[in-house]
Amino acid sequence: MAMAGVVTQLGSSISSAVNAGKDIGSLLPHFGKLAQLETEINLCESGKHKGPLGRLRSSEQEGLAIAQAKLAHKEQMDQLRAICSIYGVWTVVQQEMAAARKRHKERLEEEAKRRDQLFWGLSLTAGAIIFIAGLGFMIWGVDALYNG
Repeated sequence: MAMAGVVTQLGSSISSAVNAGKDIGSLLPHFGKLAQLETEINLCESGKHKGPLGRLRSSEQEGLAIAQAKLAHKEQMDQLRAICSIYGVWTVVQQEMAAARKRHKERLEEEAKRRDQLFWGLSLTAGAIIFIAGLGFMIWGVDALYNG
């Protein structure tokens, strides 16, 4: 729900600024932020925002919050498209948003990849330590049984 609120607030502030006649060039970072939020929503929808264990469970409430954020984003984008088309700057806005979306998606995917690699590396290390410790205890037990 928080993400939907952020999307709505950001979209409303951008549309107010465009209607007030503010320069689109100064608003492009805000459009970029809106594109980043879209990337985050899509990442949440795919489940990549969680670690490997977190992906095993997902609550219904989380799914509804993601759906609400998607609807809010679509609504805001439709409003901004209508406003920016009036001023003839929608193509510039689309280009900036596509570039911001791409950069943010690559960064988020790289973070998720690093997190997953760390998780699996730690899991394998812990598994190896447990295996070696268990093997040591078995050898110690057999030795104690026959020599003790």
